[in-house]
Amino acid sequence: MKPLVTYTDYRTYLSDLVDNRKAQGIPASNRWFAQRMGINSTSWLTMVVKGRIGLSKVTANKLSEILRHSPNETRYFETLVFFNQARATEDRNRYYQELCALAKSKEARLVSKEQYDFYTEWYHSAVRSIIGMHGFTGDFKKLAGLVVPAITPAQARKSVELLESLKLIFKNKIGGYEIADVAITTGEEVQSLAWANFQQETMRLALEARDRFPRDKRYLGTQTVGVSAETFKAIRQLIIDTKNKIAEMAHADQSADRVYQINFQAFPLSEPPKSKESSL
Repeated sequence: MKPLVTYTDYRTYLSDLVDNRKAQGIPASNRWFAQRMGINSTSWLTMVVKGRIGLSKVTANKLSEILRHSPNETRYFETLVFFNQARATEDRNRYYQELCALAKSKEARLVSKEQYDFYTEWYHSAVRSIIGMHGFTGDFKKLAGLVVPAITPAQARKSVELLESLKLIFKNKIGGYEIADVAITTGEEVQSLAWANFQQETMRLALEARDRFPRDKRYLGTQTVGVSAETFKAIRQLIIDTKNKIAEMAHADQSADRVYQINFQAFPLSEPPKSKESSL
């Protein structure tokens, strides 16, 4: 099976490991693991794999001992557990960077690292869109100058290198760059973290846009409404449909000359009463 240091979800790793051990005739039953863990529950491992219960530092290290992990694998597995179970984006980023450092200490490398890097900086997607509209032949200073807020030529170079490594852009026959119609895909755990980082960055840019651009160059609207759960579902779908329609319009626009960031947010500002009869 794949090396432990290529996994970004410990539950997937445990599931693959159990299947691999069974295929080789190595003990891997729920009872076998429970006995060695000293846990009085024959369904413990199944509950862990299905995400119904988590692992503590103690149980993670005990599992590593049973599975005869190397010292590096033990540290990786423990950090992976912390990464998967952390809720705050800041903590998840910290643990992910630790995973990357541990993975680099072996020949294996996290396959999702470059995809994660794409969303770490907001300007990578902007650079890709600019190349799609205007092309690019190697003038990093000019490319950086088209990005708002401005980035450095060094950042532009790093972005182009990353985009090329992800096959999101490619060199044509005359030496210029064009965009490729390829989607970014990652494991679910890394994708959710990367997307959270990207959303935070674009929301920060939205706040700055109020002072950076005049009204005719931007739109920042807000609305506070009281609705039922069913109506909110309809509103959410309306936002999704609108987002998809905007994507279709952008794709069909043959005279595009500028990159825009369009954000949608909808979140609760209150909790519903515990019962319909309750009053304030």
